Amino acid sequence: MTTSLDHWRDHPERWPELAGTQVRQAVLRLLLRDRRDTDAVFLRYLLDQEIRYHEDGWGYDDSLGLAALLLNECGEAGDVWQLSEAKYTSVDTSSGLDAFLLFPAGVAATLEHVERSDHPDRDEVSADLREHLVHDPGLDRDRAARLAGLREYYSG
Repeated sequence: MTTSLDHWRDHPERWPELAGTQVRQAVLRLLLRDRRDTDAVFLRYLLDQEIRYHEDGWGYDDSLGLAALLLNECGEAGDVWQLSEAKYTSVDTSSGLDAFLLFPAGVAATLEHVERSDHPDRDEVSADLREHLVHDPGLDRDRAARLAGLREYYSG
């Protein structure tokens, strides 16, 4: 099976072939080097596959963190719901996935999106985001450095 991004991008009919963990991880690594804002739909699909994979097992695999990082970098506040689902898939993912990734559009824009939403998880996610800010008040100020640090980690 190919891991060429050209093979996968803009071909959603092929995406179910990414159910295999190793191929999905290879594609995520390629996206780390060549992520585009137009990849957001593809990244949501890949993160969903990582969530499903982590629902069925114990532990935390870096592929979940990488998928969350790449989706976070798209900067869309609406992705907070899927990123929150990824973080709280299990006890292991909760401790393994960095909380600052729950703020894809930055602190203010993400909180505003959540609190103006009629999403059924609005109150729970809002409280969770605010709790993270209590424990990490510099989160927004340090966001760019944290993203760069995670990129470096996953690139290594």
